[in-house]
Amino acid sequence: MTTTPSESPVSSFPSLVLRPDELPSKNRGGGARTVPLVTYARGATTFLNGTTIFGPGAQIGHHSHNVVESVMVIAGNAVVDIDGERTELTTFDTTFVPANVPHHFENASDTEEMRILWTYASVDATRTLTGSGEYGRIDGEAADAADGTVPAGARTSVTEVVDLHVTPGSEEAFEQAVSDAAALFQRATGARTFALVRQLEDASHYRLHIRWSTLEDHTEGFRNSPEFAGWRELVMPHLATPPEATHFTHVHTAF
Repeated sequence: MTTTPSESPVSSFPSLVLRPDELPSKNRGGGARTVPLVTYARGATTFLNGTTIFGPGAQIGHHSHNVVESVMVIAGNAVVDIDGERTELTTFDTTFVPANVPHHFENASDTEEMRILWTYASVDATRTLTGSGEYGRIDGEAADAADGTVPAGARTSVTEVVDLHVTPGSEEAFEQAVSDAAALFQRATGARTFALVRQLEDASHYRLHIRWSTLEDHTEGFRNSPEFAGWRELVMPHLATPPEATHFTHVHTAF
């Protein structure tokens, strides 16, 4: 079965146009404020981004993240301190900082505003202040955060892991079937990511990782939908044993 245009995926998360000047901001202290843009609650699946506005002479505290961060200066002039090495930056200069490397940004001007656009490589990105050890999720800065630490819905997010053992010789057909089925999942309420991996030691053993906003989105929503029947119709002919699904919640991202 091949996906046709009428079966094209339509995500349960809408497309958005985000205007920073129309969104709520969070005071970061020291004359800086942050405006989260793409957040978990707005449909982010693999990254977060936003802007931070620095008043004249403003700077934020030295800190580190558990994931890769890239920052672009989008207005004004800045100084970045990466693990003690200070570098002057101008508009559109861009930094790349690996996980767990201490750094911070400063406005190089005492009279003009400076702005940065930041991107983190995971929706589970965190910030740890070097001096105090204070720790929190980046998404906790969003207005939709439940308590200032965890964004609404993050507590109930689950990853479904499906063990799939394919009849030897059917691997190529199975992989095509899973590719065709992806559109069925993308249309499902609460489905956020969909990825298939294959074991090196046993080429007929696969695992499917699907992140859902809530457990019920999978167990009550998807499993009772026509898309679930379509999924089984696509993959079952290629399986040597019935699929086995278990569910996991996020605990820690180290890098």
